[in-house]
Amino acid sequence: MRRALQTFVLSSFLGLVLAACGGYSDEQAQTKCDLERTSKAACMNDAAYQQCLSCFEECGDGCAIAESCPLQYICSE
Repeated sequence: MRRALQTFVLSSFLGLVLAACGGYSDEQAQTKCDLERTSKAACMNDAAYQQCLSCFEECGDGCAIAESCPLQYICSE
């Protein structure tokens, strides 16, 4: 029982660490970019939306938004 608990805690910790280092899933990136498109519609064209998706899929929370119009998304790390 104790061994199973240790394994569970270790695997949970590793899962969180790896998730923090990687990008978003397709669904997470789409949700984030849909919110961006809604809040910044005037500067979100189709190319910016695709760049948004790529950035969040690759960099996750490390994706930075350049204040420009149209919007630009870059990995900050």
